[in-house]
Amino acid sequence: MRVSLFLDHACNLRCTYCYNGRAFRRTMPWEVAERGIALALDGPGPRRVSFFGGEPLLRWDLVVRCLDHAAVEAARRGVAVEHVIVTNGTLLDGHRLEALLCREVFVAVSVDGDATAHDAARRTARGGPTWARVARNVRPLLAARPGSKVIAVVHPGNVDRLAESFEALLDLGARNLSMNLDYGADWDEAARDRFVAALARLGERYVEAYRAGRIFSLNLLDSKIVTWVKGGFSSADRCDFGCLEVAVSPTGRLYPCDRLVGRDDREDVVIGDVWRGVDAARRDALVAAKNAVLAGCEGCALLPRCMHWCGCVNHAMTGQVGEVSGLLCWFEQRIVEEADHAATVLDAEDNVTFHRRFYLPRLVRSGTGRQVPGR
Repeated sequence: MRVSLFLDHACNLRCTYCYNGRAFRRTMPWEVAERGIALALDGPGPRRVSFFGGEPLLRWDLVVRCLDHAAVEAARRGVAVEHVIVTNGTLLDGHRLEALLCREVFVAVSVDGDATAHDAARRTARGGPTWARVARNVRPLLAARPGSKVIAVVHPGNVDRLAESFEALLDLGARNLSMNLDYGADWDEAARDRFVAALARLGERYVEAYRAGRIFSLNLLDSKIVTWVKGGFSSADRCDFGCLEVAVSPTGRLYPCDRLVGRDDREDVVIGDVWRGVDAARRDALVAAKNAVLAGCEGCALLPRCMHWCGCVNHAMTGQVGEVSGLLCWFEQRIVEEADHAATVLDAEDNVTFHRRFYLPRLVRSGTGRQVPGR
């Protein structure tokens, strides 16, 4: 079981797009953390304990205690356990970084791109910028662990810097990039037009990076190229949403995704607690709702490649895990179009790095003998 411990609602930043709402102090008691760890170790599937918030590094003592306890308990059970921490990077100093790396913790850091894009929303409680501090802390992490994830949020306030941010993150040392749209933002017509223009520039930089032989992953386009190769998302590509993955709030309540914890006051998406476990009936109802194909979508050619099944995105946009916003549909179409354009260009050029990354296991021969993506 993959368990995400939401250690505290407190945060030292005041990001304008934060989906958790107002930051406030509510620290996870040890008995809740202990039960959450047991849930991960005794549950089915891969065993992983993650740390989330708020800013989990504000509860550094609790992070260390959880890591050491999980190691002891995993050894006692004779099982392996993985660890992940998602942080804003401001507190990731040398001491903490060394301790995390020594314990083989996978670190994911939020960096929204270059300084302009990042500081547009990710500011301190007093309104100060944070990019320089985060970049200083992230460089040693990426030098030691190039595969560490860098998470960038794209919103109307920084969308114009999308291409520049991609290059800035590569220059920072990032190789595992996750650019996530702020679906809850006000994407009015002007903002959507800016997104289309910025996405086209990102596609150009993406192609240039492959031409230069750079090794990287970028979820925003990669995920759609993968669906081109495979013919759509498989069931294994979808999030586990309460089945093999749960989030534990400081009060001990269980949620199907850490993005749904919020202020821990959303009764509609609670699926149990650490004392009684997962309420299978409530979880299964949410899973069924989010996976249902809505009326009007059945004949869409892009349906197999669309993330209409992402419950947390649906909830952020419509308030329901199974209700898909028309805006999501619009975004998915634009991203698929740009991903297909980039893939077509790189395939036509027989880009070796690109083919090895996506198509090598699935290559077929066309009538002309040129290698093309298998469908």
